[in-house]
Amino acid sequence: MPVTISPSKLRSKFDIKALLCKHGVTNLRRRKTIREVEDDPPPLPPKDETKARRRYIESWQQLYTAFEISQLARAPSPDSLASTSHEGAPKGLHPSQSPQSTAVFLTRQLRPSQSNLTANNPGSGLQRETPVSLSSRAGVRGQAHAYPHAQAPPTPPHTQPAPSRIPMATHRLPLARGRVPERRIASTPDEIELRRREALKAKEREEEQARHEEAQRQARLKQQKEEVLRRYAEEERLRKAALEQQLRRVAEERKRKEEAEREAEDLIRLSIAERRRAERERRVEETRKLQAWRNEQTKRAQEMSGKREEMRRRVLGERRALAQRLKATVRSEGGRQVHMSGWVTVQAGQGTVWKRRYYQLDDDALILFKNPEELSLPLETVALATIRHIREWQEGYEELEGVSHSFAVEFGDGREAWSMFADSAQDKEYLVALLSQNASM
Repeated sequence: MPVTISPSKLRSKFDIKALLCKHGVTNLRRRKTIREVEDDPPPLPPKDETKARRRYIESWQQLYTAFEISQLARAPSPDSLASTSHEGAPKGLHPSQSPQSTAVFLTRQLRPSQSNLTANNPGSGLQRETPVSLSSRAGVRGQAHAYPHAQAPPTPPHTQPAPSRIPMATHRLPLARGRVPERRIASTPDEIELRRREALKAKEREEEQARHEEAQRQARLKQQKEEVLRRYAEEERLRKAALEQQLRRVAEERKRKEEAEREAEDLIRLSIAERRRAERERRVEETRKLQAWRNEQTKRAQEMSGKREEMRRRVLGERRALAQRLKATVRSEGGRQVHMSGWVTVQAGQGTVWKRRYYQLDDDALILFKNPEELSLPLETVALATIRHIREWQEGYEELEGVSHSFAVEFGDGREAWSMFADSAQDKEYLVALLSQNASM
């Protein structure tokens, strides 16, 4: 069997992960995006079998295309001849054919692909098989399997293939010696199929692991969400408890303050009531004392009035007797009968000026002069008939208390009372006695 080398077989064993990552399967642990926490894991994406089929077709296409243009297509390898001589005819050939017969390979060229193999020379004598020859060979191989004892059809003449027009990958950068992967011998289709299945199984395992990791992540996120919710509920409970405690403390403080204010108001009310009661008792006591004082004053006034009345009567009797004696000593001055004359100081009405006057008292009037030399020019004449009362300062004229030998004369004709005082007590008594005797009481 000829040894074939395909560029797809030169890849590293880690290329399968790169291939899976190329089609969107990445390690979920390296994702930075945190999706929302869901209760159930997301459904798996549907398998796209066309991708694996396409990769499989491309790998076979590159394999057969490389085999057609290589030097190995000219003759079978010594290993295939040795295996044919010991085990029999190669698979796909009639048993009657000899080991030296040309090997027929079933190939199918879908499209030209890039390859890193060296280009063949135009004069190498290789012949490119057309799709018709490939189809005819496929038919011959199928007939050989279907009828092992039948006569194989004659082999078509060998022609030189056309020059290869596969574009070479000259744009790749040179790699370091240690990073260049080792070239491997091309495997058989069965090994490729086995590796494909292993790759599919590895992919399924990775998908299962990804689902498991996603389920674990979802469970972890759900647990974190539950932990956050639990912590939030606990914080909310603690906050509500603290708020309730604060409200309760505020309510107790307000209640205590209200009780204190109520007690203070009660004390103020009691103190006000006590003060009012004491004030009322004090007023009552004062009223009682005042009433007692008034009664005492009234009694005293009555007594004083009685005494004064008695004294007045006594004084009046004495003044009458004195007046009678004075009238007996009547003298004649200027053709008039004068009972008494002398100096007196007079304040008329509401006046504030005291005026000293010389007076003469006869049977009918009190005549005031400026001096004894001007008796012909009287300044004021007071008829004795107009005099109503002669009052002392104790009888309502307290302003005369400080004036010695003073008295007041009240008139009955509407004039205001006059205030007078004599030079001596005897002059006062004589004048008051005569005025009281001659006045119309």
